[in-house]
Amino acid sequence: MSLASIDSCLAQIDDLVRSASDTDGMLFRMQLEELVKKGGRSTENAIAHYITGTTIGVATRLNLIRMAGYIRSSAFLLPLRQVIETGEDDLLREEAIISVAKYNDRRALDILSAAMNKLKKPQLQEVLARAIGRLKHNNPFLAMLPRFLLGSKNLELFQITQKIFKNILSPADAKDFIAYLHHGDQIVAEGAFEVLCFRGDESVFFFIAEYFREHSRLLARGAGRGIGAERMGTMIAALHKYLRRYPDFFPQLQPDIASLQAQAGGTSWEEALAALRQSLEGL
Repeated sequence: MSLASIDSCLAQIDDLVRSASDTDGMLFRMQLEELVKKGGRSTENAIAHYITGTTIGVATRLNLIRMAGYIRSSAFLLPLRQVIETGEDDLLREEAIISVAKYNDRRALDILSAAMNKLKKPQLQEVLARAIGRLKHNNPFLAMLPRFLLGSKNLELFQITQKIFKNILSPADAKDFIAYLHHGDQIVAEGAFEVLCFRGDESVFFFIAEYFREHSRLLARGAGRGIGAERMGTMIAALHKYLRRYPDFFPQLQPDIASLQAQAGGTSWEEALAALRQSLEGL
């Protein structure tokens, strides 16, 4: 879109917002959504400014907040969070909570959970609890994630949940596990790596590769036998799973795998490395 077209969209948004009191609420939101679709990120940023601004009335800001929940642009998340945490009107806060819940992802859960710890009014606590409950109901992944994060504290629950995640997660949900690759509980970190290998798409390769390079070097120091060998074997098997799905990435990791194999003599994971190279070098 040309700069002139963007300016035109922004001017129309200004006009629409300023005359909102004379426009039916539903019609206002429909017209605004149409402008957002035409104008892209620049118009989203303009609306984000209005959501937290105080130069327009509460009724108009309510409609903007509702519209944000329908469109679910990342540009609206920060202003919605600001309304929830520092807003001057509880009606606006309640509507912002509802809109954030419509994002139905980890970002939304983090925002609402943080608000539960900050906002002490019983009425807002009740609204937050309902929104979080609805979010978890609509996205079972978010409801199960706390069990995964138990890690070594409850290994049985962790393993059950990890197995489910490795079979059902979408690539979009799998991306959330990037954040846990450096978790303080090593069981959680290694589990996150496995989930990424089983369910991640091409966009997570960089994180898989970096984790494998770093972690394999650490494990190789004491992975000749016992737990270390088992963990190394599991990691190699997970990487093998990923590279079988995306073999074009194998050449980038081939030197690292060859170097690791040179250190693997007599270990239980030597065979896993050999199987990985054999299955991919011929592709």
